[in-house]
Amino acid sequence: MTSSSESSTSHVARSAALVAVLFAGDKVLGLARDVVISRTFGASAQLDAYYAAFELPDGLFTILAGSAMATTLIPVLSARIKRAEHQEAWRLVSAVVNLALLIVAAVGTVAAIFAPQVIQLVAPGFDAEQTALGAKLMRLVLIQTLLFTTSGILVGVLRAYQHFLLPALAPICYTLGRIAGTLWLAPRWGIFGLAWGGVGGAVIYFLVLVPGLVHFRARWWPTLTHPDIRPLLNLIGPRMLGLGATYLTFVLPTFLGSRLSAGAISAYEYGWRLMQFPETIIGTALGITVFPTLAMLAESHDRPGLRRTGSWALRLVLALAVPAAVGLLVLGRPLTVLLFQRGAFDANTTSRVFLALQFFALGLIFHSALEVTSRLFYAQKDMWMPLWAALAGLAINATLGWLLLPILAQGAIALSNALGVGAQVGILLLVAWRRLRGIEAKSLLKSLARTLAASALMTAAVLAFRALFSSLGPRLVGVSGLVIGVATYLLAAVLLGSEEIIQLPRLLSRTRPGSPGPSAPEASSRDNLEPP
Repeated sequence: MTSSSESSTSHVARSAALVAVLFAGDKVLGLARDVVISRTFGASAQLDAYYAAFELPDGLFTILAGSAMATTLIPVLSARIKRAEHQEAWRLVSAVVNLALLIVAAVGTVAAIFAPQVIQLVAPGFDAEQTALGAKLMRLVLIQTLLFTTSGILVGVLRAYQHFLLPALAPICYTLGRIAGTLWLAPRWGIFGLAWGGVGGAVIYFLVLVPGLVHFRARWWPTLTHPDIRPLLNLIGPRMLGLGATYLTFVLPTFLGSRLSAGAISAYEYGWRLMQFPETIIGTALGITVFPTLAMLAESHDRPGLRRTGSWALRLVLALAVPAAVGLLVLGRPLTVLLFQRGAFDANTTSRVFLALQFFALGLIFHSALEVTSRLFYAQKDMWMPLWAALAGLAINATLGWLLLPILAQGAIALSNALGVGAQVGILLLVAWRRLRGIEAKSLLKSLARTLAASALMTAAVLAFRALFSSLGPRLVGVSGLVIGVATYLLAAVLLGSEEIIQLPRLLSRTRPGSPGPSAPEASSRDNLEPP
């Protein structure tokens, strides 16, 4: 590896580490939020309606506004920033924000009017009472969607400026808002207290970004036009379609789960959140921080650099995601007991959650890998290939979910989700291998072999501990098993010569030449940075 590429990966590693630390803080708070929610609502019809209320607002934000605009904006904006055309960059941002707000406000108004029909569409198994509750909640969620439309785009702008700290802090405030809503508003207003807490958190989320905007001398113009809007729209079309396919994968659990007994959607969502804890810290953090670097390499037509950086990021993701997935499989039940089993969340609910969680263990690997592989294409301004891959994944997801639902209940939804995302990753890797004339497959396979071997030793150590101390309660098993598993994996990985694990401390501590220190990093997902 050349000194310049090592400097680049060192910078990305440090940024990803800072993002991961902040994400971990947010995820710990997220777990606290879920503990509070589980104690208050368990896996209930009320909570099912709450999750259903997010489906259309999520799609509105993801497809029409924040996520699509932010992702496609970064490569276009990065080119302006590279040429030091900062005033034009902010003119572009103004036009994008104004357009997005107009679209979301118009569609959101129509959605609020026809809210009961929307809930019936996404959750056809709901009865009249659940449908009415979901419609009222959805109108509240649409308010925060309008706020997140602006915030989501501004987060992308700060990333383009290689600033990640404030965007990583913002979701923490959103999570705190939902915790406050559950603790202090829900006793009076029930599930509406949780919804209003989210609205308050969305306001604070935006305010946290303001100092970063001031630092980069943000300006706003009342305009809907800019020379870069046309190329941006050329990029955003296929990106919106791709995100539409991704959005449907989030609607599927509600659509299918509404046909199961009450609480099935909630049980699936608890499993999803447990999987998202390591996935966000590992996959999302690295994917977000490596993206601006990939975009710069693509802009410079540095194909070898793009191949090296992408392969390195994928190897690091797998070196961390594989053992985390094994940990979920081996320790998922005791960890669910440790975190959630209290109040309205009983042992039966734990079993329902673990049914989904054990299949999400596989999904953790694929979701983490997708964070890197998809960005290899977005960095090259190719939005079409991720779209085709997403459509293929959606077809697999929907077909398997429907066929397996009578057999595995919410477990079928989790398994089909994992296999659908796995298909996406496979397609994108194959195309990247052909387009970049390789993805350093030999290094990737060697790294994966070491990771699997170290994970197997970790599994043996945890299972031996559980066999020797079978009389311990599940909560103690969860904590002790986690410590033993992490220590065993790290030791085994080092002894087996895992370059990613061995080099990581050095990359994190290395000072980037010509730079005073690491840039600040940041976050994302349905319950992460990208608001749910």
